[in-house]
Amino acid sequence: LGLMLARLLRPSGGRIVFGGTDLAELPLAIIGRRIGYVGPTPYLFAGSLRDNLLLGLRHRPMRPAEYEDGAARRRARELDEARRSGNIDFDLHADWIDYESAGVGDAAALSGRIAEVLARLDFEEDVYGFGLRWRLDPATHAGLADRLLAARKALAERLVADDITKLVETYDPARFNSNATVAENLLFGTPIGPTFEFEALADNAYVLQVLDKVGLSDDLVEAGRRVAETMIEMFADLPPDHEFFEQFSFIGAKDIPEFSTIVGGIDGSTRALSEAQRRKLLSLPFKLVPARHRLDVIDAAMQQRLIEARRVFRADLPASAQDQIEFFDPERYNAAATLQDNILFGKIAYGEADAPARIPLVLGEVLEALSLRPAVIDVGLDYQVGSGGSRLSLAQRQRAGIARAVLKRPDLLILNEATAAFDGPAQNKVTLGLRQELAGRGLIWVLHRADLARNFDRVLVMSGGKLQEQGRFADLDRRDSLTGMLIAAG
Repeated sequence: LGLMLARLLRPSGGRIVFGGTDLAELPLAIIGRRIGYVGPTPYLFAGSLRDNLLLGLRHRPMRPAEYEDGAARRRARELDEARRSGNIDFDLHADWIDYESAGVGDAAALSGRIAEVLARLDFEEDVYGFGLRWRLDPATHAGLADRLLAARKALAERLVADDITKLVETYDPARFNSNATVAENLLFGTPIGPTFEFEALADNAYVLQVLDKVGLSDDLVEAGRRVAETMIEMFADLPPDHEFFEQFSFIGAKDIPEFSTIVGGIDGSTRALSEAQRRKLLSLPFKLVPARHRLDVIDAAMQQRLIEARRVFRADLPASAQDQIEFFDPERYNAAATLQDNILFGKIAYGEADAPARIPLVLGEVLEALSLRPAVIDVGLDYQVGSGGSRLSLAQRQRAGIARAVLKRPDLLILNEATAAFDGPAQNKVTLGLRQELAGRGLIWVLHRADLARNFDRVLVMSGGKLQEQGRFADLDRRDSLTGMLIAAG
């Protein structure tokens, strides 16, 4: 019934009438803009969360893009070709957002409106988390990088004031960071592009040259052998789909046989291995976080040699590769790193029991004090949701689907088990938020829990495809008739 009310499914008989108008006769443009529908598994396309939320506001170009010189001439040719060939001449680079449909006047007001909807749907904290884990493009967030550097300084002062500096191990060019990976310690920066991706360092000619120069190659291959032996011993007998592979292993289930062959073929020294086998073993210690994994293969002496390799790596880096890495610098914002990594300028200490809980709280207080929380949420809207929203949980996808429908301000919103993944408190909070949001408009909610119907003005009890009863929740509850599928309308 929810699908039919949204005209996503045609009834086999009869009609659906709104205010005397047959739903089947309404133009699709009216249906799409005036009715909002959210099902139990909303579809999100690969792109940013912001693009997904604003999809319902993008019907046609609203404001033309501005072009200069050569770009303007290219656009003129594109228009001429499109019109002569009978194609649509809409400009993908124009501003397509219909601010009026969202009830706002410009982009700044729309950002405020999005924040309001996120709060109503109890989605704000999730998007704040996305922002901390995402990267900032200083070109599109003018001035924000400087404010985040101020937050870095404020956090460092707060850690000292609270005597909790041991909970964060900051980056220091002269020290090995035991809470960072060996790869991060070697590069002492964040890769830009594929050249120095951590997963590919063992095959990078320049990295191998640096390791040879400081005499670390053989030692790291030997460390890789020891890591491989430990992984094989721990995981060889587990089924390939066991969760421990994703949580704890440096070696995937499909790679266990290959590493077993390599390790089994070592007779004394790893130098007798083929170059391909050595690189396989070399790839393992790059993933190690000494404070977390505690495999004792990166001792103090090797840490000092890695610091020397770090110095050589930066000093000898070819000019052609200078733009492939953003080095850690206490005075500069690292555009290739996440917001949280930039503000912490280090790593949360694994060895401190309360660090994972305490540091996010302190960080949040610092950002709140500097009025930066809204900016972090705005960056969170640029978070890439993945194919089909795969980087979001089902509950987060459901919240995003509801927010997308609400932002276009429909006259009628239909929720078809759209909060099935929420827990009880979240259900109640979102229900209250939507009733406030849609006051004076229509809300039809296909519910999966009978007790949720108490929040609605009118309840319809469906069974076997037919309407069995309808009325107020209290009246139906007294008759013990709230069973089967419920549709609550308010």
